[in-house]
Formats: sequence, structure tokens, C-alpha cells
Amino acid sequence: MTASRRRASPAARQEVTEALGSIRQQQRDARAYAEVWYQALRAWETSETDKVKVYWGPSKASTMRVVGIGSYSTSGTSQGGSAWVGVEMVHLPNGQHRSNLVGVMCSADPLLAEIHRGAGIASLLHHTGRGWAYPSDRAQAYARSVLGLAQALGDERARVHAQALAFAQVARTISVESQD
Repeated sequence: MTASRRRASPAARQEVTEALGSIRQQQRDARAYAEVWYQALRAWETSETDKVKVYWGPSKASTMRVVGIGSYSTSGTSQGGSAWVGVEMVHLPNGQHRSNLVGVMCSADPLLAEIHRGAGIASLLHHTGRGWAYPSDRAQAYARSVLGLAQALGDERARVHAQALAFAQVARTISVESQD
């Protein structure tokens, strides 16, 4: 008995072609979005917020009785003061964030720490714009890290793009590899 081979209808072939094209476009968009975040972290552009006056006042007299060794002041005689303080903000694709917070988050990930120090590859994208820069596994690792940071900073688009990259990694689609 011979197996008969059925050909897909033109409509089915068109549907598959459109679906693959859509998946590849999602992957291109995800690479491009990761690149935007990567370059923003490399640039580390900051500004200071409007200055805010911070006050600290004299301590209030305590009604608690302190028992122990040593000298304790409960009279409320310590001096107070004030100062104008600005908060340094780093400009990222989803807005401004406190630079000290983002810096701490970067130091928790070795790849993000490299970017923060000014090291790392120049771009995540291949020089032709098609695929990842060489070595592609390193570029993809940077992309996962920057999109993870973006998600942690509340960027909802980064979550969608991270999912597209994860799918591409698992599926090993042609769009993942660099094409010279």
C-alpha cells in the first residue's frame, strides 16, 4: 500500500506563511527593543530632579525612661537642619528611574554590570541589521539581561519581547542566527 500525499490548500499555505512572517517580525522587533535598552544603559544619560528641601529637626523629648550604663540624652536638645537635595535620574526607554536603584540592579547581574562599567559589545545587532552580532550567544545573553531589567523596572513591552526571544531560542528559528 502506498501512502498518498495530500497537498495543502493555497489558503493553508498562505496562513502558515503569514504566521511564520509574523513570528519573524516579532523576533526582529524584540531584537530591536533589546538594542534600544542596551544602548540606553551604555549611554547612562542622567539628570537631576528638581531640588527638594529635606528637613531634619531636633529630636523630641522622650517620655521613656532609659536605664543602663552611659549617658543618654532625652532632653531634645540636638540641633536640626535642612538641605536642598536633588535625585539623580537615569533616562531609559520607559522613562526616568533613580540612577542609584538601577545601578544596584545592574550590579546584581554580571552582564548588566559589564554594560554599566562601559564594557561589553558595541551592539547586539549584526552590522547588516539582520540577526544578532557575533558571537550571537553572547548578544542574546545581553538581550535577555537587559529585557529582564526592563521588566523589573515596569516595562510591559519588554515582557512581550522577552517572550518572543525565549520562543525563538527554543524553536531555533532562522531569525535567531546571524546571516552574513
